[in-house]
Amino acid sequence: MSEFISVDEFIAETLEDYSSPTTSSFYTKMTSCRNSANNIEEALDSDRTILQKMKKAAKAKHISGQDHISHLESYINSMEKLAVNFRSNGEQEVASAFNKFAEFSKDLLTPMKNMLKSMLHNINFFLDSLVKGDLKEVKGDLKKPFDKAWRDYENKFTKIEKEKRELAKQYGMVRTEVSGGEIAEEMEKERRMFQLHMCEYLIKVNEIKTKKGVDLLQNLIKHYYSQCNFFQECLAATEKLKLYIDALTGHLSSIKHKQEEEKRQLCSLRDQLRPALQPEFKEDSLSRQTVYSMHQLQGNKQYGTEKSGYLYKKSDGLRKMWQKRKCTVQNCYLTIAHGTPNKSPAKLNLLTCQVKPSLEDKKCFDLISHNRTYHFLAEDESDCIAWISVLMNSKQEALNMALDETRPSGQNNPSWISINLGILTCIECSGIHREMGVHCSRIQSLSLDKLGTSELLLARNVGNSGFNEIVEASLPSFSAKPSADSDMAVRKDFILSKYMDWQFAQRSSGSPETKRKYLQDAVRSRDVFSLLQLYTERTDFSLPLPCPLQEKGETALHLAVLLADRTSLHTLKGNTALHYCCLHNKTECLKLLLRAKANTHIMNENGETGLDIARRLKHMLCEELIQQSQNNQFNMHVHVEYDWRLRQDDLYESDDEVDDKTGPVKKERLGRPFSLYHSSSISHSGGGLFNVGRRLAMVRGDNRRDVYASPNTQTRSLDSPPPPPPSSPAPPLPPRVRDHGGPVIPRSFGGPDSPFQKWSPKYIPSTLNSLSELPERGFRADGESSSSQFVYQSPQATSSTVQSPTSPCTFSFEANGGSSSSRHAAPHPMPRKTLMKSKLRRVKAMYDCVADHHDELTFTEGDVLVLLAEEDADWWLGYIEGQPDRTGLFPASFVAVLAE
Repeated sequence: MSEFISVDEFIAETLEDYSSPTTSSFYTKMTSCRNSANNIEEALDSDRTILQKMKKAAKAKHISGQDHISHLESYINSMEKLAVNFRSNGEQEVASAFNKFAEFSKDLLTPMKNMLKSMLHNINFFLDSLVKGDLKEVKGDLKKPFDKAWRDYENKFTKIEKEKRELAKQYGMVRTEVSGGEIAEEMEKERRMFQLHMCEYLIKVNEIKTKKGVDLLQNLIKHYYSQCNFFQECLAATEKLKLYIDALTGHLSSIKHKQEEEKRQLCSLRDQLRPALQPEFKEDSLSRQTVYSMHQLQGNKQYGTEKSGYLYKKSDGLRKMWQKRKCTVQNCYLTIAHGTPNKSPAKLNLLTCQVKPSLEDKKCFDLISHNRTYHFLAEDESDCIAWISVLMNSKQEALNMALDETRPSGQNNPSWISINLGILTCIECSGIHREMGVHCSRIQSLSLDKLGTSELLLARNVGNSGFNEIVEASLPSFSAKPSADSDMAVRKDFILSKYMDWQFAQRSSGSPETKRKYLQDAVRSRDVFSLLQLYTERTDFSLPLPCPLQEKGETALHLAVLLADRTSLHTLKGNTALHYCCLHNKTECLKLLLRAKANTHIMNENGETGLDIARRLKHMLCEELIQQSQNNQFNMHVHVEYDWRLRQDDLYESDDEVDDKTGPVKKERLGRPFSLYHSSSISHSGGGLFNVGRRLAMVRGDNRRDVYASPNTQTRSLDSPPPPPPSSPAPPLPPRVRDHGGPVIPRSFGGPDSPFQKWSPKYIPSTLNSLSELPERGFRADGESSSSQFVYQSPQATSSTVQSPTSPCTFSFEANGGSSSSRHAAPHPMPRKTLMKSKLRRVKAMYDCVADHHDELTFTEGDVLVLLAEEDADWWLGYIEGQPDRTGLFPASFVAVLAE
């Protein structure tokens, strides 16, 4: 057991050594001095932690007190306004009572403020100066001089002891140890330095003890007196009001009796008047009766899904005026024009809205969005019914599109989901999936089970159609699939062959090394269908990748965690994927790993678990998630942050205030379909496995940046590495009309030696309403190159395939004899609001721009344009100066207005 020395013993031993160094035994107490200093240091560190928590609590208490005072002031102000209203209505007694209670609350405000001020000065300021001042050096700095003196003494003692032994050895003697008394004079300087620093250290410790003990208690005593004053003053104010409260109780009883008598007379008069209006009253009560309905309001299908016209919208201002607004329903969006023409219209996504007819007026209806309610008035009842039907039909159409994207073949009402395969299935087939085991298919009910976002990720990104394109690629014919009327034995044989043996998936002859390279490319390009293709070929995902990004031994899971934006395999340094999540603070990936029961106790070569790394790097959320998993408190239905993109446009697009209000309006720049590139040196990077099917819209939003090319821009391969960005890139284009829906395009992966070269599905659905956006015109696959390269083309290069907006446009996809398909025309652009100027203005092009649509203008940097009109704040109409035949729309952000 370590020995300690008290302050009194240290003083006595030091004085004795100072008066007689040769006879002193202080050297035997030096170890006890060091142990005592270490013990004091630990105690001070513990006190510092406690005082820090006390300081935070005192600060929070003071802030809550200030909030209480501000709320009390608002409360007093409201009572005074209420008293004014009662006084204006002639109720003087009630107004006087409210004024009295307001004054009583004011009397409590002053002592409360005084008590808070006392707490701030006596407690908060004192604790803050103590923690940030004297106790700040406790973490090692306070004891540094003492530790240095100890080391100097030890080094000198060891040196002298060695010299004494060498000297004894020269004379043929053996010396085992050297006593402190023999070298007391030689060690006197070091001993005095040790005693000095020990003394200074104890002085500082004494000062800290005084401040954290006696001085803090004295400040608490001062605050105690301020609390006593507070309670005494509050009690005095309460006693002063007591007499008035006793008198007020009687007055209130008489006032209430008078009001009840008045109510009784009014009820009697109502009962006399009601029989005369009995038929009308019954009809009105029936129309107002609210009945619970399981189903939402259904629209009349004969009105269609699109409509444009004028409605009256009630403003949210004080006057509640009806304002005439141009409204358009198209592509599941309601567009409401502003009263000011130069403001862009507000767009409401009907998927997140609810339509309710008004019970008061048959010409009115309400549109309830996620953050406000809009009140609309139509010209007549028939027009109101038409608007309600169109809104409901447009919303239902979007919902049907979402259901059609993941609906399994041959089933109209899938009610079960395989969360690890990402497919929907019917109740009959769900039993066969259960028999296969959870290692093959984990079946959950869409209606009975509580599904979290983490369990819907695969279903959102795969779906039945995409899954079948891979696992049924070599299906002999579509009739080989069982139908809804097929026998259970037939269904079971087909399901087992499809999901367990992968009998109908396309096989390739690539080597394991080649497949590992394709695996790495698929993870980099975030192509889940290429991963599925490799999985059906039973590729080992646990093998290290050929080109690791960070350290050797990385697997596909490590790479996926590194590249993730929103398990127990090791690298050479012993890091598992869970270690990577904690190293790079990938909380969403960590949630998925913990759902899969990843081992949280594995250590890397540094002896650190994932929890240790999270604590060291102060990744609090990672630490909390791992602790929940270790304590069996982790929620298996955990929510995962993910951009679901139920439609290419954001769900909550601008539905800000559409009334005329002053002040700036923040405009969100939304992503636009893939366009051309600003220069020939800019390109997206992608591997041979880059997916160009209907899932292209699932590429991350930050990769769908709008960039443009000069007229002489040449097409460039996507699998070449991206060069450095230009010094002055063009700004992104403002949004215009988007294309939605279209056929499913089969996937194909290129390269002479690619295992996916000849693979394509045997059947393709003719049409598919998909919520994902198709690639823009001009996107093709060059199947003639040595390795399949996916290339963007300028509109000039693809002019033969681009047709007018009113005619169907073709989208071709060619790769080693691939296929092509057609889709319907894009929606018509919204009506333009043109502002003709009395005098033409001239602008100068600041960047090169190539038209993406037939009505847009192509120009180069330095061209002078003549402005004809402004479509809106972002798009203008004009022509090239001297070439009036070259007229079209262009982005306002690409030009600068020339001075007249």
